[in-house]
Amino acid sequence: MLTPVGFVGAGKVGCSLARYLQQEPMLGQPGFFSRSAEHAREAAKFCEGFAYDSLAGLAHDNRLIFLTVPDGAIRELAEGLADCGVDLTGKIVMHCSGATSSDALTACREAGAHIASMHPLYAVSSRFECWRELGHAWFSLEGDDEAVCLLEAILDRLGNKHARIDAADKVRYHAAAVMASNLVVGLYHEAASQLAACGLSQDDAEAALASLFLGNAEHIAHNGCAAALTGPAARGDTRTIEAHLSCLSGDDRQIYQLLTNVLYRIAAQR
Repeated sequence: MLTPVGFVGAGKVGCSLARYLQQEPMLGQPGFFSRSAEHAREAAKFCEGFAYDSLAGLAHDNRLIFLTVPDGAIRELAEGLADCGVDLTGKIVMHCSGATSSDALTACREAGAHIASMHPLYAVSSRFECWRELGHAWFSLEGDDEAVCLLEAILDRLGNKHARIDAADKVRYHAAAVMASNLVVGLYHEAASQLAACGLSQDDAEAALASLFLGNAEHIAHNGCAAALTGPAARGDTRTIEAHLSCLSGDDRQIYQLLTNVLYRIAAQR
């Protein structure tokens, strides 16, 4: 028997995760409810699922309920779900926030549901394309054991690696994800700006660094940080590092110095 699954929120994460989970044969076609009826219809069409015109309707029909909404809306939505007039006993309610723990769903637990959070370590940037890449993503899980065990089983069948973390560690976990994702964009931008100062356009500078950046990222992912480390810090070349620092100023100089100190520590592990 198929397990019915519904999504409250039809944005990038909701659409991507719903479409990806369709590869799990034990799950039914997804249902969607959104503040934007048009978004719900678009998501339903994309996933060959259903669009609901009420939160209660979705809650009634589905055992697994994903709240794929912005972090600031999760707690209020959970309270609304618990108060929508539908018995939540035995249902599993989860959100997909990286920084917020499942405690934001306490109202649903008090209404009889099992609660959890399930977050993909992947930057979801498109409603209709990113689902293809989720097969490579790790997922973090935390919450009630019954909910987490079910999610682990689903991810195992899909071939995804996953890890349980404590609710108290969600903020630190999300900070780590931001360091490896969003902050890298800032670092790349600053590197390109320094290259542009040598006479390239900003666009050409960003393009010129691409092969260097992508190759390094591949080495880190496959071999680990210590094995992938090259450059002056790895060689103990303090003269070159001092020369670099002498031509930098402000934030760029601080960033370079701070990260070089980290590289020294990595190099010491080899």
